[in-house]
Amino acid sequence: MAKRKHLFCKALFFSVFLTGCAGETQYIEDYSTYGGEAVYDVFDNGKITKGIWVTPPDKYRTEDMFAKMAQCGIDMVNGFMYAENTEEEIHTVMNYCDKYGIKYFVNSSIITDGIAQYSKDQNPDHITEAMEFLGKFSSHASFAGVLLMDEPGGGLFPALGAYADAFHKRFPGKIANVNLFPDYALGGTGFSRYEDYITHYLDATKAKVLSYDSYPLFEVDTQSENYIFEDENYYACLDLLRQLSLDEGVPLWSFIATLGYTHPTERTRRTPSRADLRWTVFSNVAFGVKGLQYFCYCTPDQDSYGEAMISRGGEPTETYYFVKEVHEEIANYESILMNSDCVGMMLKDYRRYGQSLHFTGLTHFGPIKGIEGDHYLAGCFIDKDSGKKSMYLTPTSPRESIQLKLLTYSNIKSVSAYVKGELVTLNAADNAFDLAIDAGESVLLCFE
Repeated sequence: MAKRKHLFCKALFFSVFLTGCAGETQYIEDYSTYGGEAVYDVFDNGKITKGIWVTPPDKYRTEDMFAKMAQCGIDMVNGFMYAENTEEEIHTVMNYCDKYGIKYFVNSSIITDGIAQYSKDQNPDHITEAMEFLGKFSSHASFAGVLLMDEPGGGLFPALGAYADAFHKRFPGKIANVNLFPDYALGGTGFSRYEDYITHYLDATKAKVLSYDSYPLFEVDTQSENYIFEDENYYACLDLLRQLSLDEGVPLWSFIATLGYTHPTERTRRTPSRADLRWTVFSNVAFGVKGLQYFCYCTPDQDSYGEAMISRGGEPTETYYFVKEVHEEIANYESILMNSDCVGMMLKDYRRYGQSLHFTGLTHFGPIKGIEGDHYLAGCFIDKDSGKKSMYLTPTSPRESIQLKLLTYSNIKSVSAYVKGELVTLNAADNAFDLAIDAGESVLLCFE
């Protein structure tokens, strides 16, 4: 709690006016309350973490399957206790991860069942058993830590805190991770407000990573009167978590859907197209997400799930290649964003069921004094070391291309930009940049 400032204060920034030699009024912004001490690069590789959920089942637990992960850019695996459910199987997976430079979070029913039991009886033997079990795998180079639990209710937070504390003492430098509910699953959290669910978790566990899942791509029936393509609260939740992770000084990790699915208490999700997947990835990157996790890598057995990155037959699907492509593109600029605080957002999305922000959006940032256009999202970043600013822009819909005019101060003549992953120079004309961004694309502007 000590790190976290009052959110309404953190959502504001201080601006003063100066008159330049050209006689034009300029904003000078003070973001001194932001970031600085945040530790985002938990694996110390300068890259946005790219992880998966649902590891290969027994018949596909081969070296080739993990080689394919690495070839796709995956560098982190969330252990899956329903697949590798013996010590031997965990070691086998970790050996493959060792070879291909992939980090691995151990996940086991010994841990999850023990947490549930500890919450009832507070018997320290449960924690001792868990730490001894984890010690069997700690010599692996791939050992990143433990995935304590997926989507716990708030009633388990004290137990999770006790386990996390014991883990970090036993395995310094490693991570006791937990993946949290999305905002639309509020009934499972035990709280009436989603923000309280997140802050109580952070306070209880002293988390080193804030991880959650949210899947915004709805199956669409255009004949329905009130059809909707994406969850209209998706951006607002990301904005809340962006700020909370910034306050806490930890990286935000999120899950990206690679498949469609049906669920009795949720809207049916559609199988993501190339543009859908890229829109989801780029939206998360714009909100400062430092870890992209994919649900799922291997297709689950249940018929309620469509095929993921690896089919039920053990072969890469087209989604595998969508993910590989977007990772190759991000690799050209991810180091810039990995070392930067996402200090605020600019958004305009005037349409039915348009996206919105949790906090008040920015109206200007760095040399950009305004944006003309619609259906855009812009994440605003400041490098923690150099103070250099950057802006990450993407359309608010996977179906729409956008035309923007970025208004600048008169002393700005050009800017470096990553367009479709390629570094180019954009030249200003009449104190503005004209910017076209296709559906499923993004642009990173780098300001000197």
